[in-house]
Amino acid sequence: MATIIFKGWEVGMRGIPFMKLLTAKANISLKKAMEIKIRIVENEVIELNVKDTAGANEIIKEAHELGVLCELKA
Repeated sequence: MATIIFKGWEVGMRGIPFMKLLTAKANISLKKAMEIKIRIVENEVIELNVKDTAGANEIIKEAHELGVLCELKA
């Protein structure tokens, strides 16, 4: 189990592709993905548990490309 910490967003964040990323790679519902995106935009820090570190690193890499600030929890 690995935990991703979503800390914020950059101007120009691509919200819809980010939600699609979460549904595809984190195996969560679109509703949950939308809630996470909204909470990030409202400057909440979100923790999301995923199956493994490799999957978490892939999500983090793609999320950064979409303008989401995140990191793997140590």
